[in-house]
Amino acid sequence: MPRFKAVIDIDAPREHVFATAGDPLKQAEWTTWIMDSTITSGDGKSAGTTERTTIKIGPQKRVHDVTWREYNAPEVLAREFTGYLTVRERLECTEANGGTRVEWSIDYKPPFGIIGRIGAFVAMARIFQNEIEASLENLKRELEV
Repeated sequence: MPRFKAVIDIDAPREHVFATAGDPLKQAEWTTWIMDSTITSGDGKSAGTTERTTIKIGPQKRVHDVTWREYNAPEVLAREFTGYLTVRERLECTEANGGTRVEWSIDYKPPFGIIGRIGAFVAMARIFQNEIEASLENLKRELEV
């Protein structure tokens, strides 16, 4: 599985950052690739919650079922997406330098077996990394006053 990681420091309290970054229903506001999310079961505040999320990487939108593997506000949200892509992500917020450090790591399995893995290595890796970094920059702009 290709692994991507991006880190950014945001000049805002961790609780404030996590209230936006760790809320999947708000991720469409700052990410470049998550279009919308809806909680389908659970309380939206604990592991085991499920959601349906529409993502767009490249020209097509795809719907994924998502299960929250870990949720510990205001520190960690870890989810697993299944559908067109298999994605495991972890978003972690830690106190740093009077603000918050956000670390976002994503592992994904591209579709189409070996052909998909080659395509991911050759073309999609840089695109996906750019999407993650741009999304964190959007989050920073939204939260810093």
